[in-house]
Amino acid sequence: MQKITRIAVLSGGPSSENEVSVSTGKMVLRALDRKRYASSEVRIHKSGLWQFLPERKRFTISAAVRRLKRDGDVVFIALHGKFGEDGTLQALLQRQRIPFTGSGQRASRLAMDKIASDRIFQRVGLTIPSSTVLKSNQEIPKHITFPVVVKPVRGGSSVGISIARTPTQLLSAIRLARREDARVLLQQYVAGRELTCGVLEKHGQPFALTPTEIIPKAAAFFDYRAKYHVGGSRELTPPRLSPTWIRRVKKAALTAHRALGCRGLSRTDFILSKGKLYVLEINTIPGMTPTSLLSRDVQHDGYSFGAMLDLIIGAALHRS
Repeated sequence: MQKITRIAVLSGGPSSENEVSVSTGKMVLRALDRKRYASSEVRIHKSGLWQFLPERKRFTISAAVRRLKRDGDVVFIALHGKFGEDGTLQALLQRQRIPFTGSGQRASRLAMDKIASDRIFQRVGLTIPSSTVLKSNQEIPKHITFPVVVKPVRGGSSVGISIARTPTQLLSAIRLARREDARVLLQQYVAGRELTCGVLEKHGQPFALTPTEIIPKAAAFFDYRAKYHVGGSRELTPPRLSPTWIRRVKKAALTAHRALGCRGLSRTDFILSKGKLYVLEINTIPGMTPTSLLSRDVQHDGYSFGAMLDLIIGAALHRS
């Protein structure tokens, strides 16, 4: 008789990506194979309290973690943004030796910090757009080349990111970014084709999925609306690239994944411009909503959504 693995799916969280996380968690719960898993939904509210649905009682972090350790085999992390994706939750679970999906504390922290991850990407030979860091209350550099991409140093799902084309737009963009992080990245705008490539893991070995090309419809770039609203963008899997370029994108995604020490899964975003492949960022917990890119990639490569979850959970168990 096959052993049933107990899965606690964590969603919600205190960040601005709470709604996306809840949607991801619900999709994961629906897709888990009931013959293999006994799943439960755990919601982390913006207040910081935890709820084991459908129970009404809410728990503090310490009490909730004790219950997770007692009642579950694996925690499936479906949180995005601060606390869930930045290494905080991962460190908490690692200290308690609770198996969980995705990357560990260090890789999660590095991936969330665009400055730290960019330094590592450069070190391993990947190309990144040039950028300037604007710290809290620091004056804006006098010589800015427009357009410029403005983004919080720590953040995800393109929340707080905008393109400024004038000094007035730049001031507004910086205020928006600072809602997510006191440090703001002013990044060279690179015009080109937007690409993304997922990485999964099998028997401890990462492998890259077929890349996807993203053509935003609702915005000038692949922002929050383009990511999470149906019809917000057009996605092409595989992209309209030569086999050589597709191999290069997959290799770059694997390089980025390994360079940060990611585990289980990741998704790296790129811009292809004038024969150069620029790394924009890496996501250690990509969204898994009906419009999410990772879901599209795995389907193209012959995996069902449920089979992808099996790989992600299998990687967590392999690591533990």
